[in-house]
Amino acid sequence: MRALWNRIVFDLAYVFFKVLFAITFRFPFFVWLRIEGRRNVPRRGGLIVVSNHLSLADPPILWYAAPRHLCFMGRADISGIPVIGAIARLAKMVPVKQRTADRNALKLAAETVQRGEALAIFPEGELSETRDLQPFLPGVLLILRQTRAPVLPVGLVGTDKILPYGKLVPKPAFGVVRVRFGEPIPAEQILSLPTPEAQLAFLEEQVARLSGQRRCPRVEKR
Repeated sequence: MRALWNRIVFDLAYVFFKVLFAITFRFPFFVWLRIEGRRNVPRRGGLIVVSNHLSLADPPILWYAAPRHLCFMGRADISGIPVIGAIARLAKMVPVKQRTADRNALKLAAETVQRGEALAIFPEGELSETRDLQPFLPGVLLILRQTRAPVLPVGLVGTDKILPYGKLVPKPAFGVVRVRFGEPIPAEQILSLPTPEAQLAFLEEQVARLSGQRRCPRVEKR
């Protein structure tokens, strides 16, 4: 009975926020949202969605643009914020302790994908201050190896017009924001590359191609 009730609440909340975001982005923020490649998103099954990260507005815009629910990996301290924390839990957010090797978060993320959910990750780990694409962190590869789920690259363009780097209050964008969904990539195609560095570089290339960003060079470990 509890599972049924949770499902009803989730479905109602899903519809409510889809409508809310549709109105909010277009009117208070004057955003013309262009969604490209929406048909590329698999409607069912475990999926790892990797995207660039320009703005704190990225999660709601990416979630709204997708034709299915996306679970996000997000900061663990969000859960303690009134209202926002409740929304994050309802949205099945995977909490991550920042600046630590949070193995429990990676385990929960893998389990989320194995349950058939679509998990959205910003592999840069933080917002891009320069608007260039930062090197991806290796956590996405750990999830990929455990789940063998396909990877869907996404490029976000112009989200920083709504909420620029370092700002907490959104502003009218008066412009176009684009969400570009690429083609799903089989896990084997990525994991067959010879090294983790090559695998991450491949994912960076796919996202950079969609976002139009310049890739920052990866610092080699000595």
